Amino acid sequence: MIISVVNQKGGVGKTTTTCNLGSCLIELGKKVLLIDSDPQGNLSQSIGVKEYKSTIYDCLTNDLPIQESIINTGIKGLDIVPANIKLANAELELSSALGRETLLRDCIKSSSLDYDYILIDCNPSLSLLTINALAVCDRMIIPLEPSIFALEGISQLIKIINLIKKKINPKIEIEGVLLTRVDSRTSLSKEFKEQIDEIFGSKVFDTVIHQNIAIGKAQIENMPINLFDKNSKGYKEYLALAQEVIGRE
Repeated sequence: MIISVVNQKGGVGKTTTTCNLGSCLIELGKKVLLIDSDPQGNLSQSIGVKEYKSTIYDCLTNDLPIQESIINTGIKGLDIVPANIKLANAELELSSALGRETLLRDCIKSSSLDYDYILIDCNPSLSLLTINALAVCDRMIIPLEPSIFALEGISQLIKIINLIKKKINPKIEIEGVLLTRVDSRTSLSKEFKEQIDEIFGSKVFDTVIHQNIAIGKAQIENMPINLFDKNSKGYKEYLALAQEVIGRE
């Protein structure tokens, strides 16, 4: 199962979700590969990866087999294809490449990858990198922060998804819409949840990720939440999300 974590809006918890969902899936007996598809490389940093010889950039631009860029995160069963700022050049370099929208799909499909889940952390834009992630994935998780601006870009994202479904990847579906950074003390969160339920129905995850200081501290320590603090609310919620993802399969 290949899942892209996507939203063109920044700061909604894409990287946090990719990191912590992946690590919690490991706890549930799954083998997981993370792919960092953001030039900021925040996923690689958040999982504690500091040394690597190649990145997803080399796979996309130099035809390097993706398995040669896979490194272990230090967590058994959890591997990653890292990224760094060089990936920012990929957009320009690949702009005239034949089949540029499906380069990531070609990289993955031409390799013998033995994982239960491949999670792709997308960059905050509807760029060529994001289109590549959508072209290869089976499902998408869309994190949404409850704010008055959160829904503004969703219609554009849905249009892109439908276009990719029609032209490139007919099997793509929304795995779920995930509410993140929720402050249960405010009425806005409840009202936003009701709006999202009306739009997406059963596609909205039952699990909600609340604001939690332990998640921020875990990021500072470059650790997933399940290794940082298993007593935290953040851990329990991401574990519940992992269980829900498996259940939806």
